[in-house]
Amino acid sequence: MKIEINKLIESEEYCRWVFNFFIKKGIIKKTNPSLFRRHLNKSLNNLEFGNFILSEHNFSIKRKLKNKSFYDWCIVIYYYAIYHSVSALIFKAGFESKNHIASISALTYMYYHKKNVLKKEDIEFIIQNLNIKEEEIEFVADLKELREKASYKVDGSFDLSLAKNFQEKTADFVNKIKNILEE
Repeated sequence: MKIEINKLIESEEYCRWVFNFFIKKGIIKKTNPSLFRRHLNKSLNNLEFGNFILSEHNFSIKRKLKNKSFYDWCIVIYYYAIYHSVSALIFKAGFESKNHIASISALTYMYYHKKNVLKKEDIEFIIQNLNIKEEEIEFVADLKELREKASYKVDGSFDLSLAKNFQEKTADFVNKIKNILEE
């Protein structure tokens, strides 16, 4: 079944239908909502570790590994920070999903259409980087693509400005999710 990602944002009815489809297929399952904190903590740990690796480019990496950079791994780490913050939101609502599209449909339905705590830009950011939010969904999709490139390709070039850009956007997103979960 082909899912129209942008239609998840545009149409609450379509989004609900997709969300229910994934529930019926067993891709989205009920779970203990109290487990959300584990995902939030993992997200915060990933963000902190990504920031550490990024900053170490000015210190130990520069001294010990001359002419080396690990900006690609910073992007991979930031991707997982976003992924686990999305998982935290889904768990908090009493569901779990290990499929990106299903996660995006759940997040969009519950937190954009129903609770109105995420903005269209948030969903786009996630979609871009995890396949979740429009502006942030675009960011998430871009980040997912970059994470795959950083993880599996050998011809990619990743520089400080790219890593810092994702650092800022990831920190903003993770902190927004943390605030939503702590309300």
